[in-house]
Amino acid sequence: MKAIGYAGLSTLGPTPNNLNLDDQDQLIADYVKERGWTLSGMFLERKTTSNDLEYPKLEEILKAAQRKEFDVLVIARLDRLTRNIRHLNTIISTICIKNNIGLVSIEEGLNTFEESGRLALNIIGIITKWDNKRISDRTREIIAQKRERGERVGHAPFGFTYQNKKLVEVKGELDVVKLIREKRDSGMSYHKVAKLLNDRKINSKRGGIWYAETVKTVYQSELYGPILERMGKVANG
Repeated sequence: MKAIGYAGLSTLGPTPNNLNLDDQDQLIADYVKERGWTLSGMFLERKTTSNDLEYPKLEEILKAAQRKEFDVLVIARLDRLTRNIRHLNTIISTICIKNNIGLVSIEEGLNTFEESGRLALNIIGIITKWDNKRISDRTREIIAQKRERGERVGHAPFGFTYQNKKLVEVKGELDVVKLIREKRDSGMSYHKVAKLLNDRKINSKRGGIWYAETVKTVYQSELYGPILERMGKVANG
């Protein structure tokens, strides 16, 4: 069995008891030796950032996993990989699920070659989905509350701008929304509507060109319905 070890230590917080890089290195080496496996590589990572995407040693291991260069990854503890549950699930998916490579976390007694270890992976996946949904639901709630109060939420959508943190209508842009609705309702494709706007040198929200997806987003948005209806009534006197 060809094993690779990974030890991670963040400089942003206190060092866990008995888990500095040397401790992890020794713990992993002893574990692999006791089982008669071959330790083909040991990666020591001193983490100086909280950005999960800037761990070069871990990235090397993920690439090696894709090339099937080892059979099992051994770590001292799960949080030595990452403290972010979503990032942990991504790592596990890449190593264990996509590339069928084992994972052993010594302190937790997690071993994916065993049924209990495979069950633990499923639980991590379930928790990740729950966490993603929880964050998504909470984000929608906050955005809805801000919109109800007329407060600023990200970039202003096409047809609006922010003044004193509140959305204010931009008539010129709303006229473009009306044009998009009319052309699309007449049967013109999103691509042709985008070409029409670009040919007329009508800029998108950030001054760029229009694409079919941009037109589709504006056309399908429920935001404009009541406003365009009101504009129509005003125009009809």
